Amino acid sequence: MNKLKHVVKNTLITIAPAVIVYLLFFAATNLFGEKGFGVGGDLKTILWTTIYSGFIALAMSYNLTSGRFDFSVGSVLLLSVIAGGNVAAHFKFGPVMLLVCVLVVGMLCGLVSGIVYITLKLPPMVSSLGVAMVFEAIGFTINKGKGIRFLGRFDLLIWSQPKYSLLLVGVVLIILIYLLNFTKFGYNCHSLKTGQKNAVEVGVNENINSVICYVIAGAMMACAGLLYLCRNGMVAPEAGLASSSYMMSAFLPMFIGQALAPYSDRNIGTMVGAFCQACLTSGLVKLGCGSSMKTVLDGAVVLLFLVYTSNSYKFSLHLACKAKMAQALQAVSAAINK
Repeated sequence: MNKLKHVVKNTLITIAPAVIVYLLFFAATNLFGEKGFGVGGDLKTILWTTIYSGFIALAMSYNLTSGRFDFSVGSVLLLSVIAGGNVAAHFKFGPVMLLVCVLVVGMLCGLVSGIVYITLKLPPMVSSLGVAMVFEAIGFTINKGKGIRFLGRFDLLIWSQPKYSLLLVGVVLIILIYLLNFTKFGYNCHSLKTGQKNAVEVGVNENINSVICYVIAGAMMACAGLLYLCRNGMVAPEAGLASSSYMMSAFLPMFIGQALAPYSDRNIGTMVGAFCQACLTSGLVKLGCGSSMKTVLDGAVVLLFLVYTSNSYKFSLHLACKAKMAQALQAVSAAINK
């Protein structure tokens, strides 16, 4: 019975941020006479944004939680879609093989990033910047710099449809939850996160773990790129590290995922955070906020969340001290009554 209560409590805590943010903006938009938030077409947009930004946040989280800031994720998104999409177009593949092609290229890009990192032994930010520039250049050489265009190919662009995008993210979450919680890789990730030096000293192979994290990140960015392609019908190459802009939507979902990890799973928490951010974006648009104001408010929310997470232990200490004080007062009261 206690275990059931514990599960119910953790489940409620996990979904609470999503429910609160949704209801908050639903009430705010209706209060100002703006109908349509979170229903119909707007709900589909929120759903797509959640899954798209959730994939990017998942890609960032597997490296950043171990101290590796990967600047190359945006270039991996572009290259995986451009290269994989052109291969699928050349061989006239269907939507499933399009997914496979994009995933294979994304994972290969992640493998290259991981090997470069462990071989050169440079700070991850430095090595990833170099990899990003190389991947961007390769993306420009494919298809004479035209990128990939599937405009009007509705038979291929099915992955942005809610039923298929939900199926994709569901399968991905099942795989990631298993990897992170029921495998040696997941155990090593937790060990390296809590104490990298100690984990290496007891036999954890940091290099192999790093490469696997980069491969997972590549697969997640490939999924995000596929959703982007299916929604817009085209993806163009970029240069000058412009691809780094793709990761800007990852931070808030990633931080929320870290905060919710003790109550459920980091992957699930990240998707909950992505839903919160999608509601925030859609709600601000409904309320008439411009893009600059939206950027400022997004940054303010991230900053406030960082302040809270950085000082959350103080709240725990306060509650613990309060509980001990109450116990001490009860003990004194009981002694006096005797």
